[in-house]
Amino acid sequence: MQIYLYRINVILILVFSFIFIGCSEDNEDFPERIIEPEPLKYGTVSGRVVDANTSNPLSGSVVKLYGLEIKTEPDGLFAFQGIPYDVEQELTVTDPDYQTNKQIITLSNERLIVNVDLIPLIDTEEELNEFFDSFSELIETIDSENIPAIQSHFSESYVASDDPITMFGVLSGVIPPNYDTIRPTITELFMDYSWLEFSFKDKEMDIRDARKGAVQLVLDVDSEGAEDKILRHLQAHSLFELRREGGDWKIVYWELLQLDIGA
Repeated sequence: MQIYLYRINVILILVFSFIFIGCSEDNEDFPERIIEPEPLKYGTVSGRVVDANTSNPLSGSVVKLYGLEIKTEPDGLFAFQGIPYDVEQELTVTDPDYQTNKQIITLSNERLIVNVDLIPLIDTEEELNEFFDSFSELIETIDSENIPAIQSHFSESYVASDDPITMFGVLSGVIPPNYDTIRPTITELFMDYSWLEFSFKDKEMDIRDARKGAVQLVLDVDSEGAEDKILRHLQAHSLFELRREGGDWKIVYWELLQLDIGA
């Protein structure tokens, strides 16, 4: 009986050995399968850049992400495509008139929307007050040497309104109709008066962003004629539209809303 069981065990060992060897030979023909990682997924990161104070969109701000760089559209929009999933990325927004904004984002869906609020570097309202103070001080000097500095307060695209009230101001020699007439208008103004007080009062500012704004104000002009020595007073309710150009504010539009002579 023991001999019989021994033979059976020997036979089983031989059978399993042949099976193992056969499987090993088959594996040489069919190597072990390698599981490849899932391919990377890519999506879109988009958003809008706005002024933090006014919520108005900013055009031309530089947005950087994943080694790419684009500028915002006129409506403040930007969009990056081909951004990989599940990878931390730094989104950076820069603008010469605003503080730089940096934030870490991770894309986990087909599209991620990131809206960015930029904080102005300088108080725009304070800048515009300083602008009008400088403008009035230069005119009050009645010094022809200051005419280039006065002209520098205007954009080369400057134009006055063509409504009847503004045109009366133009014909009176107080308002230049366009950029090319600024020098002759101010030159004649300085020749006609022996002294001037040119004051901007009661300003109401509509600041759109750090580069664009409009101001309604009261312009008080007190003067003395150079020849007749007659004292005159003029009050003009005005609307100015301004734009920052090369870091400096410039007048691009001037309209008289109401004109009172001798008020």
